[in-house]
Amino acid sequence: MKKIAVVGLGVIGASLGMALNATGKYHVIGIDRDDETLQIALETRAAAEVTGDVCKGVRDADVVFLAVPVTGILRIAEIIEDCVPPGAVVTDVGSTKRTVVEALEERFSSRFVGGHPMTGSEYTGIKGADQYLFENAIYVLTPTSRTDFDALETVKTVVADTGARILCVSPHEHDLMVAAVSHLPHLLAVSLMNTACEIARVHPETLILAAGGFRDITRIASSQSSMWRDIYATNRKNIIEVSRELRKYLERIERSLEQEDFDAIVTEIQRARQEREKIPLKIRGFLPSIHEVMVTVPDQPGSIADVTGAIATAGINIIDIEIVRIREGEGGTLRLAFKTSEEADSAQAVLRARGFLAKRR
Repeated sequence: MKKIAVVGLGVIGASLGMALNATGKYHVIGIDRDDETLQIALETRAAAEVTGDVCKGVRDADVVFLAVPVTGILRIAEIIEDCVPPGAVVTDVGSTKRTVVEALEERFSSRFVGGHPMTGSEYTGIKGADQYLFENAIYVLTPTSRTDFDALETVKTVVADTGARILCVSPHEHDLMVAAVSHLPHLLAVSLMNTACEIARVHPETLILAAGGFRDITRIASSQSSMWRDIYATNRKNIIEVSRELRKYLERIERSLEQEDFDAIVTEIQRARQEREKIPLKIRGFLPSIHEVMVTVPDQPGSIADVTGAIATAGINIIDIEIVRIREGEGGTLRLAFKTSEEADSAQAVLRARGFLAKRR
């Protein structure tokens, strides 16, 4: 049984420990400075054993995951450099890669493999951990010309056992791409939230009008500020580059508004919709398509159980479920996702036979 040391039992580290422990294939050693976190890790099976001593925790490990913010990764790497067994593989979960990979390859040479799971939560700490956080999530690995083949394969095997899907790119490619699809969206969420708050100083009802779309787009503004400080510090150039591209685009939209060229704006909206529809709904899973059924249910105890129970009785597996909207005391809409079109058709038929209003989307 391989020994996996996880340094840092926050949302990512603890979720990783839970997922690996659940396989029965690994002995997970959880390492954290906080005693309460270590106790919760044992209670929630995020680790089989725990310690606050990082050198003690990694001493017998086969694989070491550094699950702390980027600057913490650099600091911990220095501490454990002489404690990690010579044959152990070291990897990380940092949100930026070039700085980390360059620094840790100097310390661990070919036995280091950069990594970044493209999943997370606006919640912080072990209480936000989830055994299935990695399920169908894209997990980026960033090998270089120095990376040992066996070390890479070891990390691939362990990561695959969490349920994640692996994508290998260079550290530079990773940092540029996540600047566009992760770091810039965070900057926008912060900007939108703070702009709305400034307007609310004069018009206090502003935030009362914030509907689901505004809450969704600003959700990541609630995430941990210290983590984002590290991201901005270590991926500054790429974030500036994509931010400038966005500014150019916004200026073009502003000119269209000033010129009352609303057809040009409609064209941009249509293009955005078309491009977005190319993104698989279940992008976390790298799945080519998802087949959905929308169901209207009454707002009463057992309604969701009636829907899922009927589908389960028919032997159909739901791969995703979401309460899209609800009117308290009346009813709401569920979104059910299936792996194949045939399963979605069958589920729709089953639900209609039970009297539910169900339709394909």
